[in-house]
Amino acid sequence: MAESLSLSLQAFPSVDKDKQSLQYLISRINQQEGPFRNVTEENLEEEIQVLSTGEAEDGQDDALETVEEPQDLKSKKEDISTAREEILKQIRQASTESSMALDFVSLLLSKHAPAAAKSIMSQHLKNNLTNGVLGGEVVQMPQISDLEKRHQEMVSIGWRMQSLNNAAESLLKSASRLEGEVGRETTYWNQVLAVKEKGWPLSRLPRERHTLAVRYGFAEAYSDFHDRGVAALRRDGDGNLVLDRGFTSKGDRQIRVRILQQGKPIASTTKVTENTSENESVEKEILNARNSIFDEELHHEIHREARNLVNQGIRCVGTSVLIPFENDKQIEIDLVTPESSASEDIIGSSPLVDNVATSLRILLSYAHRQSLQSRSQKPPPLRESRNSRPLYALLKPVIEYFQHRSHVQSLHMFLEQLRKKLAVAGLDLAIETFESFQDLAVASSATNKPYNSAIETLLQQLTSPPHSTTTLHLPDGATTVKIDIHTALHPPTLGSSFHVINNNILPMSPIAQLPPSAQYSSPAPLENYIIHTTTLSILQYLLSNSSTWCALSPHSNSIMRNRPGSRDREMVSVVLEREHLGLTWQRIGRLNDQETWTWDYLGVEGGGEKRSLMDVFRTF
Repeated sequence: MAESLSLSLQAFPSVDKDKQSLQYLISRINQQEGPFRNVTEENLEEEIQVLSTGEAEDGQDDALETVEEPQDLKSKKEDISTAREEILKQIRQASTESSMALDFVSLLLSKHAPAAAKSIMSQHLKNNLTNGVLGGEVVQMPQISDLEKRHQEMVSIGWRMQSLNNAAESLLKSASRLEGEVGRETTYWNQVLAVKEKGWPLSRLPRERHTLAVRYGFAEAYSDFHDRGVAALRRDGDGNLVLDRGFTSKGDRQIRVRILQQGKPIASTTKVTENTSENESVEKEILNARNSIFDEELHHEIHREARNLVNQGIRCVGTSVLIPFENDKQIEIDLVTPESSASEDIIGSSPLVDNVATSLRILLSYAHRQSLQSRSQKPPPLRESRNSRPLYALLKPVIEYFQHRSHVQSLHMFLEQLRKKLAVAGLDLAIETFESFQDLAVASSATNKPYNSAIETLLQQLTSPPHSTTTLHLPDGATTVKIDIHTALHPPTLGSSFHVINNNILPMSPIAQLPPSAQYSSPAPLENYIIHTTTLSILQYLLSNSSTWCALSPHSNSIMRNRPGSRDREMVSVVLEREHLGLTWQRIGRLNDQETWTWDYLGVEGGGEKRSLMDVFRTF
């Protein structure tokens, strides 16, 4: 059978605070036991024993009361003790205060009635104070006349009026100061808004959360330069915006590229001066700070790369990087301040140095883009060793261009001298040149492609190894020689390579006996190949205009025939050298004879033979 559970829904009895007070307890004790003087501990103990033994009237109700009375007596005893302690405490406090009041009165009377005062003074006061140290007198208030009262009232009114005037002036000054502060704040925030509208990102200063800052640095820059790419936007006394770049700023810096000849500058980058209005001064200052930190990072990265290109003749002297150039010239790259650049002596300008400075900046921006793409990819697995920061390829394309340009100019100079020598002799040598950099300039200025496509084309041309193609149309009219020049600073080339392709449509000509292609790693063997091929082309040109002559051997520079009506033989040799072109006729037989004609590149009037080579050949 399930047990029944009874629950009481009656509220828990609350304790009345008034019944716990001392006044209520004393009144209750007086009602139950009478005055306190009749209550003793012995009486209380006897009453407790009687109640505990059950000596009470018969009846169920009395028995119940007997059980509860000892508890009441205990609580009564505790209440009595508490009341007694409280009464004694108040008595002691009253006694102390009355003693102090008595001592004060006695010390005050000790000046006028020392004997009477000494009789009521406490012993402690007698031992520590001398009689008469405290005294009192009755002071009569002075009588003030009506005129004096009127004067005091006027003075009081004057002070109040002055105070009101001072308060009014203070309020007016505060209003004027507040109006000026509002104007300065308006000027400041208008200039901040102008900076924001220019596209500069604004944020809180990292170490001063209450200060507004502008970020002009580059997110993919090295940490030393990335952290410096932020400046505080502070307000001066007039409310104008001031760019605070911190104590680490070294002022504006810029990359300078110069051409040195025997250690003296002969050309430098063009100095750009721009007129800046007051409204654009802050935006211009932010732009200069951005350009300055960009050039500082560029200079730092160039120095890092230059230390690994010593085998290419690169030298670091102080803060300058020196790159070999034409003959006794060098390209110097350093970091200067605009003031020092302006104080420099006026020297010539050259598009080459401006193009080098622009190319270096474009290559650093391209390196930033590659770093962003690398960070956007899935990160590689973690390793114990930390990956070193890679070097940016900034100087490498510039050095490749200089080497390529030097080799191309040398080849063109050689071909132009060869063309002049042949022209004096009445022979034609046509030269067609294609350079990737020239085509890039044309494509960048005349292309109809979108802006992004033009940028991608420009970056591809800057980062790709330079190459040029030169096509020669030799004097025989049937032979063309194509020369491809490639320059790269990565293995296995580490320089320029010359690839030659010779195209001849006459299978029985002397040139047809040459290999159709060849590759050289220096200009000297290439020039020898061109001289030999041109010599064979001249022989083919002579053979095509006469049927009685024939080649002596496949690679020989001579042709031969039997002299009509005689057993003697005739031989014609073509000698093509760097200085001149020569034609030698020989008779071999009973009578040996020899004649020589020469043509140099100075021209017909320069002392050479005035007749053409074909005219001389036809006289044989």
